[in-house]
Amino acid sequence: MTDKEWQQLMAQSPEKGRRALIDQYSGLVYAIVYSKLQGLGSREDVEDCVSDVFVKLFRSADGFHEEGGSLKAYISVIARHTAVDAFRRLSYRQSRTVSIEEETMLPASDDPVETVEKRMRAAQLWQCIRSLGEPDTSILIRQYFYEQTAKEIARALSMSAEAVQKRSLRARGRLRTMLEKGEWQ
Repeated sequence: MTDKEWQQLMAQSPEKGRRALIDQYSGLVYAIVYSKLQGLGSREDVEDCVSDVFVKLFRSADGFHEEGGSLKAYISVIARHTAVDAFRRLSYRQSRTVSIEEETMLPASDDPVETVEKRMRAAQLWQCIRSLGEPDTSILIRQYFYEQTAKEIARALSMSAEAVQKRSLRARGRLRTMLEKGEWQ
């Protein structure tokens, strides 16, 4: 399908035009996204990014003009930019997240007292998180254990991203206070 044929199809039937675009260029988009996220993102991250590329394409279909270049080049640029954004987001998330499981599963030393203390701290932390109540418990678990962004959490909990950020900040403050005062007992 030529670029002109695609534009005509989009004008006649946007649904058929979108389907044709996906059928023709999904392999290219997947290859571009996979090359950028390889080794960093999971398969789901790659698939999410590919979906994001097509959403951006459909939203900006009016932005494509033949004089500016080919449709293939236009799609490639959007795919590359979207993949780089996803790479940055995933890199940031991985660099700032520390899992409780990592701390409790790795033997710090051969000292059994230290091992028991670590497990007790992890259990205390879980108890405090659960005592925060909903939606704060869900927000913290999704944020730090499932590594979801505020936007993803907001979508899942039917809240705004700003509300998720504020509740997370307050919940972490309450959690810190509870741990300092030993209120988990």
